[in-house]
Amino acid sequence: MSKLNYVFILSLVLLFFTGCTEEEILPKSLDTGDDISLKNTKTKHFVPFKATFEVYIDKVTHIPPPLPKEQNVIGNGNATHLGKTELFMEQKWWPPHAPPLIPPWTGTGIGEITFTAANGDILLAEYNNATGFHKTNNLVILKFTGYFKNGGSGRFANAQGSFEYYGEYNPMINKAIATLRGKIKYHK
Repeated sequence: MSKLNYVFILSLVLLFFTGCTEEEILPKSLDTGDDISLKNTKTKHFVPFKATFEVYIDKVTHIPPPLPKEQNVIGNGNATHLGKTELFMEQKWWPPHAPPLIPPWTGTGIGEITFTAANGDILLAEYNNATGFHKTNNLVILKFTGYFKNGGSGRFANAQGSFEYYGEYNPMINKAIATLRGKIKYHK
């Protein structure tokens, strides 16, 4: 065997022994000291949120002006990240201060929404800029921007994000189709 072969074999042996240490060496960017299983349980960025519901007004409390009308809205549908979902809204509605010729569903509102996921986890939201416009006897357009908030349960306990709500309500049959589009960040 030549000297060159001995040098090559000796180099391989030295590389082998220096690579076999008991301490695990990780690049600083990967060695954070955190358990990797904890890292995988959190959504670190916003993901799309989409939902469609069939809703109806369950209860209306008419309060004489200038106080708002209080009503509960109930619905069922599907939402990303929740699956088959139940919706419950508690809202206050202010009709415009105008003659009684203004259609009854025109106005502005505020409220809170509780989304109950198929597995029982609860996602909470609120809104304060709802507008309703009574276009015809059987069509009211409802729009608002809502925000997910802390206080839910399960993976939605510390949810964040926002969404836009668009609904077409038919007061003749007390039914609306509502769509929500937005973004959400929550614990998986």
